[in-house]
Amino acid sequence: MIDLHFHCLPGLDDGPRDWNEAFALLRLAEAEGTTRIVATPHVLRSPWLNVDPAVRLGLVDTLNERLKGRPEILPGCEFFYSSEAFDGLELGPGGPLTRFPGGRYALVEFDAALVPSTWPSLLHELKVQGVVPILAHPERNAVLARDPDLLEKIVAKGSYVQVTAGSLLGEFGPTAEAACGEFFRRRIVHLVASDAHSLAHRPPRLKAARSWVRRSWGETAEKGLFRVNPEAVLAGKRLPYRPG
Repeated sequence: MIDLHFHCLPGLDDGPRDWNEAFALLRLAEAEGTTRIVATPHVLRSPWLNVDPAVRLGLVDTLNERLKGRPEILPGCEFFYSSEAFDGLELGPGGPLTRFPGGRYALVEFDAALVPSTWPSLLHELKVQGVVPILAHPERNAVLARDPDLLEKIVAKGSYVQVTAGSLLGEFGPTAEAACGEFFRRRIVHLVASDAHSLAHRPPRLKAARSWVRRSWGETAEKGLFRVNPEAVLAGKRLPYRPG
């Protein structure tokens, strides 16, 4: 499996505090069958600004050296969008936004309590820069969970949707679980990732979520969400699996 959303860089955000915690978290993911993981530390989400991509890349390199490719760690980030943070931000090489390998996609999150009214401007600016946004865990956003019509509009404007494995399993509460079900029914879920943070509170749950999707939505959805589309993201190619 490929996990496109994983907080594994020690000491950078609310993920693992040190190397030992990071290794234990990654070994658990490997035991579940995950072979490639994109490290997605928070960027521009206070208090975790993490604006220097070289620091993040250095930690990725150290993890790969010590893990010897089991699992393989790839560079990325979880970019927090706000009107203030985005104003005048450099999105090109060397800027704080680290795209997924392949250079086409980037993981973006909104504040959990709102959707900025300027979201169309975000999508436009990313498009100008050649970036396709993947919206992280919209089922855990209070506005989008309540208003899936708005999420459909965001998808129609060129964004893709990644839901959290734990949300599918009810681990983020009934609202997030119900929102996932509604998003699936509307065919606007394109990727599932763990958003793992720690062994105790946010462990990787891709294996269980994959089984859930296979039981609930069938083998085609399982392959599309957990293998075909993640591979396309890492290759910078158009997502082959389109729900519906």
